[in-house]
Amino acid sequence: MNGIALVALSCCVALIMVAAGAYLARIDMPRPPVGLYTPADVAVLCAGVVLAPLLYARLPGAWVAALFGLVLCTAVQFTLAPLCGGRWAWLLALAATGATAGASFGDMSVAVRAGTGVLLAVAVVGVANLWAQSGMRSDQVAALAAVLTCYDLIATTLTHVTADFFDQVRGRPFAPLLALTGGTRPVGVGLGDLLLLVLFPLVAAKAYGRTAALLAGVVGVAVTSAISALFALDALTAGFPLLTVLGPLIVAQHLVWSRRTGGERSTAEWRAGAPRPAPRGRDREPDPALIAALGLTAPADLPEGAWVAVADGGRIVGTGASAGLARRNARERGEPTAVVAVRQV
Repeated sequence: MNGIALVALSCCVALIMVAAGAYLARIDMPRPPVGLYTPADVAVLCAGVVLAPLLYARLPGAWVAALFGLVLCTAVQFTLAPLCGGRWAWLLALAATGATAGASFGDMSVAVRAGTGVLLAVAVVGVANLWAQSGMRSDQVAALAAVLTCYDLIATTLTHVTADFFDQVRGRPFAPLLALTGGTRPVGVGLGDLLLLVLFPLVAAKAYGRTAALLAGVVGVAVTSAISALFALDALTAGFPLLTVLGPLIVAQHLVWSRRTGGERSTAEWRAGAPRPAPRGRDREPDPALIAALGLTAPADLPEGAWVAVADGGRIVGTGASAGLARRNARERGEPTAVVAVRQV
């Protein structure tokens, strides 16, 4: 494979991550009219990803391209709307979509790949930010990564589902593939892989802070670069399911950070500028004077040394064996986000 294109692919992935991180830091996306993400939401999302290629296989390739074009145009519009306003966002999205479609009718394959790549990059930045800012948690991204890892392994390696799907959309505009070259062995990364590469660093930034986000980004680029190197050395010659490597690393990072901090920031805490969760070792010795000052009255059956989550007014809204678990218990009970968590002595 083209070594320069493989290096450029890793650079493109890194640039999209940086753009998504800058968007997260500067743009407050309107929250969609939905509640908290639940396991059922993640299950529906996984089912959609699994069933979509099977459904698309029954449609003509032109219809699939038109459907993806509509989806990309809409995603680009809501990504650009907070930056330039709704009307200008629609004009830019329609112009980019129309130009890419026009290039396909003119048989300009390079222009088609370039237009599709730009649309995909903008859409991924917007969708990843929408999910992260609307409440998707680190454990839910890890669960999504775990399920899609198994599916990617089956669909790409054990069956021909992925290969057949990309054969159907190859060379068409709006294909769900960030491709830098054409042909039967394009240098590119699939839309699902790219979305998880960008999504987890954003959710990690919200949940655990900048260090976790930087680590997630470095891991994602390193995985992409390592697989590219294997293709450059001809150690890999066919499509490789990137998520079989990336997915377990996302799950591992989630487990490490969640156990190290005892929990993750909620979206409300992140929006309010709350500090990232402190490592457990730092919150084992609460200030007894703080407990006395709050004048807490804990439940009679609360064991000694247990943690309590306290809302405004000193009301106990959750309990747990650690500060993070106490806050999580409060959220699970539908109580307001805790302001502080202290241990009963």
